[in-house]
Amino acid sequence: MDIKQKSSLIVGFIQMHFNTPKYYDFFDYNDLGLPLAVAVESDLCTLNDKGLQILNETYDLLCDELGADKEEEYEFINDMLDEDEDEE
Repeated sequence: MDIKQKSSLIVGFIQMHFNTPKYYDFFDYNDLGLPLAVAVESDLCTLNDKGLQILNETYDLLCDELGADKEEEYEFINDMLDEDEDEE
């Protein structure tokens, strides 16, 4: 999955859950990756290698948080959330 799609999924998660206490630790830990995702999604920046590394790490941690497969191609954040709900 390309970095633009990963950014889109991260931004979708932010929009849905920025006030959800369950995810406060995720938001605190990813204090660099989340704003990078917003900037990429908004076409405000081009990432260098370090930025790509941070954004990929943030995406991997999001997958871990949701129990989603990192290798799966997701179009929308709800696709990742549905997978998480199926496992519960």
